[in-house]
Amino acid sequence: MQNMPNMLAYTIQSGMSSGSSPFIVVGQGGDKVHLKPQNPQDDSYWIVILDASNPKHRVKEFIVPGSNVTTVPAGLDDYMKNPAYIFAVVTQFLNTLHVPQGAFYQYLLKYGADRELQRLEQINTTLSCGTYGRMSYILTGPCGPRDPGRKRDLTKERPPYRGYEFGSYRHSALALLSLMPHGNPPHYTICDHNTFVGG
Repeated sequence: MQNMPNMLAYTIQSGMSSGSSPFIVVGQGGDKVHLKPQNPQDDSYWIVILDASNPKHRVKEFIVPGSNVTTVPAGLDDYMKNPAYIFAVVTQFLNTLHVPQGAFYQYLLKYGADRELQRLEQINTTLSCGTYGRMSYILTGPCGPRDPGRKRDLTKERPPYRGYEFGSYRHSALALLSLMPHGNPPHYTICDHNTFVGG
């Protein structure tokens, strides 16, 4: 472990109560950066694009209202297909009736959505909002080209562009990951490890 490069903590939390903004924290201790939507909105998806060479830098963000969950936001794909970026999709006080549908659902699948999103979709289709009124969801991963014709084979290893997802119908979803630098200058990738300062 002595030769491991310095990783950055990568923490994401969704907003599960009205007026509670989702957020991303990159780094730890006094050097961390705390990112929130510039114009937070209840019942929405916050899609944020980070610079993979400096993940403390927000490049672009999109707010998708819960009432518009069938359409991929205009301009988003220009960032999502570029491996120079990292993306995160984070909900804010999302209504159960507004889980992704149609083209937006398929787009999230393309970028790594899987069982966590499917669980929330099943609650929507079988229990509706009468049982659980709000959903909480996070999807994050590296940007880069995906093969739209490739079908996932569950008997084989995950594809190199892995998505990390977290969901809940009871509390705020919380992602506790890290960002690992590769190369010089560094290019950060997401890894399923925890980073902390302590001894």
